[in-house]
Formats: sequence, C-alpha cells, structure tokens
Amino acid sequence: MPRESRRSSSFRCLSGWSWACLGVILSACASAPPPSPPTHGFELSPEPQVSDEPAPAGASAVELRYPPSRTPWLGVEIEDQPSGTPGVRIVRVLRGSPAADGQLRAGDELLSVGGTRLDAPSDLVQTLERFGVGAEVPLAVLRAGQHRVFRVSLRGQPEFEDLLRLAFVGSQAPTISGVVTFQGEAASLTELRGKVVLLEFWASWCEVCRYLAPVLGRWQREYRPAGLEVVGVTIDPPDVAAKAASRVGMAYTLASDTGGEVSDAYLANQIPAVFVIDRRGIVVDVMVGVQSRRLDEVHELVGRLLDENEGERGEGFGG
Repeated sequence: MPRESRRSSSFRCLSGWSWACLGVILSACASAPPPSPPTHGFELSPEPQVSDEPAPAGASAVELRYPPSRTPWLGVEIEDQPSGTPGVRIVRVLRGSPAADGQLRAGDELLSVGGTRLDAPSDLVQTLERFGVGAEVPLAVLRAGQHRVFRVSLRGQPEFEDLLRLAFVGSQAPTISGVVTFQGEAASLTELRGKVVLLEFWASWCEVCRYLAPVLGRWQREYRPAGLEVVGVTIDPPDVAAKAASRVGMAYTLASDTGGEVSDAYLANQIPAVFVIDRRGIVVDVMVGVQSRRLDEVHELVGRLLDENEGERGEGFGG
C-alpha cells in the first residue's frame, strides 16, 4: 500500500510517475504501488512552507506562494528528439523562469548546457545538478536552423503548485476532450462557457481526494445557481472511478481520462490538483493538495469570480 502521512492541515498525494517537467526530471519515492492500476502509485508529501519573501524582481507577474528549493532550475518542459537527432526539444517555457529571462522559446532545440552535450532529458537534469543556484550558464541552441548561444542565471526550483501556477495562471485553460463522463450530464463538459469552473484531478486510491470531495460538493450545491461548475477528472476507468465516487459521495460532474491526454495537458502529475477557471476560460489559480489556508483562499476567489459582471463572459473552454 502507498505510504501516507499527514502534517498539520496540509497534505497531498504525489504521482509515482517519472516525468520530465520544467527542466527537471522528477520521480516520487513511492512504495509498493496500489492494486489498480499497478503502474501508478501515490503517497503524501510534507506541507510546503509559505514564503513571506516576494518573488525576485521582474521574475513573474504570478506571485510565488512558497520558497524555492536549492535545486538549480531552468524552467522548461522538454521532450526527446527523433532518433539520431542531437539535443532535446523545448516544449514549454514558463513565465518568470530563468529560461524565459534568457529568451528561450518553445520549439528551440537545446543542444548543450555549459559545454555538456545533451542527448536525452535525463542529460539536462544531470548537467543542471552540477551547477549551483545563481550560476550563469551558456546554452547552445538550434533555432529555425540557426545555431545560437544564450546565457541564463539558474534559480531554485519552485514548489510544484507554483510551477503549475507559472505554467497556467493568466492563460486560456486547455481544452477538455476525449473523456468519458460517467456522472452528470454528458454535455456538461462542453457547456462551461460563461461559468466559473473548479476542475479537479483526482484518483480512486487517493485518500486526500476523499477529504476534498465533500468540500467541493458543498461548494457545488451552494454556488451552482450563481454559475459555479465543479468537474472531476480521473485517469481511472469509468467503472472503478464510479464505485469510488459513490463511496465518497462525490456530488458533481465526473469524467474518466483513461488515455491521460487531459491530465497531461494540465501537467496534473500530483493530485489532488484543482484549477480555478473564470467565466472567460482563463486559469486564475491552481491548488495542489489540501491545506486549510489555501481552501479558504480558493473559496474566497470563487465568490469574487461569481460576482464578476456577466457581460465580461467570453468563449470559455470546452471540448
């Protein structure tokens, strides 16, 4: 069984997947995986400490909530190149990251860091670990067929919740498509335009998700007449998820994303993760795990968003 712990009023489930995210390969130290599905494991992590210090000047319009680690951070999401092609391809550059400050772009091919050649995402991780926070590092990049050199100053890697906030807050929410709705109206996922949406990523074996479910259900009952929709997305098969939802009493729209495309689009590698989306379809906050203070903040934010002038509604998002 996955290990579980709880510290104060904050806890979260961590995915046991190995994943390349934002310039660093992360892997949770999961113990034996749960019975179903066998390839994914979840555990709880300690409560992140709230930062009283502001983010570095000019770092980002998104306020970081927690102090960064001492792990050198570049701030890119990367993927392998086709076989025989050197380097790694940058898929995403986070706002306010060292990579963004250094003018790197999605689509750039990162060939070397500090003179060390890169042939796989793991090479970037190992190379960055040799540099300390604050180090200025030259990057060899292939952009549109032209070789260029950029210099970046590495900073400490933010907490995962802050990484998601850097990646999504202020941007249009990714489309929800290819999911199977097993609770709620099938059309509800395409009728979110003009509504405030709480999009939750959860799993049947996640104990923390079971704690959060009644809170979200209560908000749904209280605020749905004003325009709130809570939608839960899981990679569990519909039958497994439906049984878990019934046991917990999840009283809002639920959908199965067995292919993982929606979860991948939202980088939802830790759960529970809740994305707060306004009437225009813009992500305005992300909460990972459950913490009393953060729940209060999200609750207050939902109230403010519901009070927004309906004339400001836009196209929203769908799928």
